[in-house]
Amino acid sequence: MSCIEKVLSRRSVRKFNDAQVNKEVFNNILEAGRLAPSATNNQPWHFVVVSDNEGKEACDFQGFNKWVNGASFVVVGFYRQSEVIIEKLSLMDVTIALQNMVIAGWVQGVGSCWMGAFDERKLKETLNLPSDSIIVGAIAFGIPDENPRQLPKKPLDEIFHFEKW
Repeated sequence: MSCIEKVLSRRSVRKFNDAQVNKEVFNNILEAGRLAPSATNNQPWHFVVVSDNEGKEACDFQGFNKWVNGASFVVVGFYRQSEVIIEKLSLMDVTIALQNMVIAGWVQGVGSCWMGAFDERKLKETLNLPSDSIIVGAIAFGIPDENPRQLPKKPLDEIFHFEKW
């Protein structure tokens, strides 16, 4: 399968098997985040990699992410307000780095799922994050134990506009 076919086949995975992600693949995923582009090369991101049950459970939100315990690990991406040059750029930069990790995982056989629903206060407390942290997202990673189908997507001509609206 070509790289573009791999990227286009990515799906959110919420069911993982018990196999652990091997160290080289794990390191490649983290490296993809580290090497992501950022505005003025500021690299405003910070990440906490969580593999213990307490940290994973802190990612759950009223049972919405109850499947997270089956993941091999979770990456929580955030920036610190005290380090911000322009907040919007920090938000975008952390998002880009997290998505780089998602794609790096997928092309190496590791599934993932973004989690945006979480109790930020609880997650900050559990992970001992600095008080000025703004959590952008948490992503569960693991070896897929499902092959989710593609959900319907809007056609290109509904979402892309050229030159003007």
